[in-house]
Amino acid sequence: MLKVYDLSLEDDILPLFNYTNSGESESLLKQIINKPLGSISEIHDRQQIIQALILNWDVLEAFSYQRLDYREVKNFLDDVASKRIVLETRQLKAFIKFTYDDSWRQQLRSRSVQVINFFHKLSSCFFSRLSIAFFPASFQTHLQVVKGFINKLSIEQQAELVAQQKFNLKATVHFSQKLDKLTPEEVSALWNSLAAVEAYISITKGILDHQFNFPAFNNNAFNLQNFYHPLLRDPVKNSLRLASNDNVVLLTGPNMSGKSTMLRAVSLCVYLAHIGFAVPASAAVIPYFDTISIAINTNDSLQDGYSHFMAEVKNLKAVVHEINSGKSCFAIFDELFRGTNSDDALDITATTIKGLAKYNNCYFFISTHLLGLKKTTSIQGVKQLSIGCTLNNDLPVFTYRLQPGWSELKIGRILFEKEGIPEMLQSEV
Repeated sequence: MLKVYDLSLEDDILPLFNYTNSGESESLLKQIINKPLGSISEIHDRQQIIQALILNWDVLEAFSYQRLDYREVKNFLDDVASKRIVLETRQLKAFIKFTYDDSWRQQLRSRSVQVINFFHKLSSCFFSRLSIAFFPASFQTHLQVVKGFINKLSIEQQAELVAQQKFNLKATVHFSQKLDKLTPEEVSALWNSLAAVEAYISITKGILDHQFNFPAFNNNAFNLQNFYHPLLRDPVKNSLRLASNDNVVLLTGPNMSGKSTMLRAVSLCVYLAHIGFAVPASAAVIPYFDTISIAINTNDSLQDGYSHFMAEVKNLKAVVHEINSGKSCFAIFDELFRGTNSDDALDITATTIKGLAKYNNCYFFISTHLLGLKKTTSIQGVKQLSIGCTLNNDLPVFTYRLQPGWSELKIGRILFEKEGIPEMLQSEV
């Protein structure tokens, strides 16, 4: 089960890592971001790829190309490989054709030079300088596909002819002969591998630019040091350490104190870790979870005909079904059951907390305004945390700091009165 719509992956998180130049690379990056990996070994493999790119960053930092060049080169090679463009490879006939069709000769030479220059830059500036041994075998394959393609077209020799202005009619025919041998499968493999390399370079740049750090995995620990949400301009960084039996975290704090943002920050660290990325924290040790469910903006479902409350019930039921099948689970419930009346909400939230607290290898974060839940502190497996807020001249001062214990501060009435609404309501009509 994966429910992470509320993290706004493509709108908020993708831009943190998207430095791609082509639509193919961006599409692959979206796929990577939207799909958690299936095991810790797969996560370690992806981490190793990114760490190898970091070791080669002095070579890759300036990786780029012109979008228009890429598109034109790709279209040309695709057309050649699929024989939509038929090249004359017999030297005598080519010379005769070029003699009588100057525009075609100029066009073919121009396209050939564009192909040569495009791959020469990729080779001389980047691929030929990489230390491939750093990379896991799965990623070495992509690098070898690109380098093999460059070698097959003898790009270095062709580029030298172009530089010396010796890429003449004869050289154009010889290069056409190489192009004519390309198969659709070879060309497709080239673009797929180039997109993969570029997508991972883009991820690496995002990680380095934002100074994220790689997490470790331990099924008996949940520890986030100095974590934050990267979309905040000047974020307050918090730390969170949970024992293996702290199955339910009950989070309290007044409105506007930052509970939802806190939950998003924790969720983002967990999610990014599960796609093999570094996380917005100075250090992180977390379990591997089979199921991730984030419910921060649970709304009515018009399509399914569910009310807000029923949507919450259905979401909770899906989570419980997963954990009852033996899966480890990380779940967020922001103000659980706020879609029903306070009496019902208190009763069924207490029942939910008591039930969830018995599940080991799972962590559930529940934010609430229900003061009656304070007594759940006596339930084994429940940890109560709050977000700091003080009053200064009857105005709330938010610290955005995570702290142990329960928050009973009520600022609703204070703000209501500060705005002079009671007096306004008492005025004569």
